[in-house]
Amino acid sequence: MKLRLQYVLLLLTFAIAVNADNLGYTNEKPLLFGIDQDYPPLEYVDEAGNPSGVDVEFSKRLMKRLDIPMTFKPNKWAAIAGDVMQGKVDLAMMVYSPYRSGDMNYSRSVLRLYYQIVTRKGERKNYGLRDVKGEEIALMQSRPVVDTLKKSGAKIVIVYDLIKAMKDLAAGDYDAVICYRYQAKYMISKYKLNNLQTEDLTLTPREYCYVSHNKQLIDAINAELDKMVDQGVVEDVYGNVASHFDGLIIPKWVWGAIIAGVFAIMAGIIVMQYRNKKNLKRALALARDNEEKAKVNEEKAKENEEKARLSEEEAKKSAAEALRNADVARRNAKEAEHNAMIANQNAAKAREAAEAARKSEELKDIFMGNMSHSLRTPLNAIIGFSDLLMTMDETALPKDEQQNLLQLINKNGLELLHMINELLSLSDIEGQSQLFQREVTDVDAEMRQFAAEMRPQLHEGVTLELEEPVEGMRALLDKKLLKVVTMHLLDNAVQHTKEGKITVAYYVKEGGMYVEVKDTGDGLPEKLKNNIFGLLSDRNTYTHDESQENPGLGLSVCKAIIDRCNGKIGVRDNTEDGRGTIFWYWTPTEILN
Repeated sequence: MKLRLQYVLLLLTFAIAVNADNLGYTNEKPLLFGIDQDYPPLEYVDEAGNPSGVDVEFSKRLMKRLDIPMTFKPNKWAAIAGDVMQGKVDLAMMVYSPYRSGDMNYSRSVLRLYYQIVTRKGERKNYGLRDVKGEEIALMQSRPVVDTLKKSGAKIVIVYDLIKAMKDLAAGDYDAVICYRYQAKYMISKYKLNNLQTEDLTLTPREYCYVSHNKQLIDAINAELDKMVDQGVVEDVYGNVASHFDGLIIPKWVWGAIIAGVFAIMAGIIVMQYRNKKNLKRALALARDNEEKAKVNEEKAKENEEKARLSEEEAKKSAAEALRNADVARRNAKEAEHNAMIANQNAAKAREAAEAARKSEELKDIFMGNMSHSLRTPLNAIIGFSDLLMTMDETALPKDEQQNLLQLINKNGLELLHMINELLSLSDIEGQSQLFQREVTDVDAEMRQFAAEMRPQLHEGVTLELEEPVEGMRALLDKKLLKVVTMHLLDNAVQHTKEGKITVAYYVKEGGMYVEVKDTGDGLPEKLKNNIFGLLSDRNTYTHDESQENPGLGLSVCKAIIDRCNGKIGVRDNTEDGRGTIFWYWTPTEILN
C-alpha cells in the first residue's frame, strides 16, 4: 500500500511540473493563436484553407521551443484585438500601440515596420508628405499617420482592404496609398502593379510584437525571443522580409545633398592631385636635367682622359704641359662623379615623391570612405528625426515619444561633435600645437578613477580589474594626456569584450611608466597588426566596424600623443588567456617615489 502511494505521488509531481512548464496549455487545451486571415506575407489563409505566412512559421518554432501546444484561429483584422482583450484567443501579433498598452501585454519587438507612400508613376514629385495638401490618400487606421496627414491638409480615406486600395490606386482612384514598406513591395510584385512607385517616409517606424492578456505567457516569450535573436533564428525566418522591405529611411533629397557634398570633396581632391602631379612632373624634369648634365660631364671626362693620354705621349716634348692636362682631367672626373651622385639622389627623391603621392591618393580614398560612413549615420538620424518633429503637431505623439526623439537627436549630435573633436585633437597633436602640462600625479588614484568610470559601460558578465597596483605611486606627468590614452585603450577593450574580463596593469620600467590593457575579447585580425595605429586605417579595422559609431581615430590619437612624449605604444595577442588582445604603452616619466 505504501509503495503504491509513492507511485501516485510521483505521477502527480510529474504532471504538475509539466503543467507549470507549459503555462497550463496541453494537447487537449492548446494555446489559441489568432491570425489575420488576409495579411500577406506575414499571416493569411491560403487557397487550401491552411494558416500560412512568416508569422505562422515563426510562431510554430517559438511554441515548439517553449513546448506549448498551439492551434490557429483565423479571423478578420478588426476582430483580432477584441478577441485578445476578451480572452477569446490567447495570443496574436500586432503593431505596438501606446493607447492599448494599458489593456494588453506586449512582447519585445520581433521586427520594425517602416512607412512608404505609393503613387502612380509620373504623377507626383518625390517630396514625402510635404506636398499632399488637398490630395486623396488611402490608408488603414493609424492614429499617428492620420494626425500627420490632417496637419498636412490631405484628404484621408480609411480602408479595410489594403489589396483593393492598391489595385484602385493603380486603376486611377486616390492620389496615393500609405502602407508599410514590405506590404507595398509584396503587393506590387504579386499583383504586377507596374505603374506604381514607392517613396520612403520619415515617419516613426512601428514595433511588431506578440500581444496577450496573459503576462506570464508574454514574459516566457520575451525570454525565448532573446535566445532566438542570439542564435539567428529571427533573422533566419524574418530575414527575407527585413532585408528586402525594411532598413534605414533616408529621403531622396538628403541623398542629393550628400552626393553634392561628395562631388565637392572629390573636386577638391582632383585639384590637389593635379597640383601634386605638376610638382611631380617638375621633380622628374629636374632629375632628367641632372641626368643629362651627368652624361655630358661623363663625356667631357672621357674626352679629357683621351686628351690626357695624348698629352702623355707628348710629355717628352713638354712635361709641364702634360702635368697640367692630367690635373685638369682629374678635376673633371671628380666633377662628373659629383654630378652623377647628385643625379642619383634626385632620382631617388623623385621616386620617393611619386610613392608619397600614390600613398596620399590611397589615404584620401580611405579617408573619404571612412568619413562618408561615419558622418552619414549621425547626420541621417538628426535630419530624419528633426524633420519628423517639424512636420507633426505637438499632440501627434505622446510626450515621452517626443522626448525620446529629442534625446536621439541630442545623442547623435554629441556623437558627431565627439568625432569632430577627435579629428581636431589629432590635428593639434600632429601640428605640435598642444602643450604638455606636467604636474605631480597620484597614479594609483587616477587609475582607480578610470576603472570606476568604465565599469558601468561593461557588457553583462564582464569584469574590470586593476592588477597589482603600486601603492602610493606618484609621478611627474600630464594628467590629461594620461587619461586620454588610457581611456581610449579601455574604451576599445570594452567595445570588443562580450565575456571574460579586462585587466589594467601598470608599473615602473626602464626609467618610465609601463601601462597595459588586456582583454579576452574578439582578438586582433592578423592583417591589421602592422597598421592598427595608422592615421587613416581601413573602416573594417579592429577599432571600427559597421556596428560602431566612430571613425576609428582613437588609436591614432594615442599614437600621436605617445610619439610626442618620446614613448612607445604597441599591441600583441593575449596568449596568457588564450584569446583577446593586449594594448600597451611606455613613456619616459620621472617617478617621484
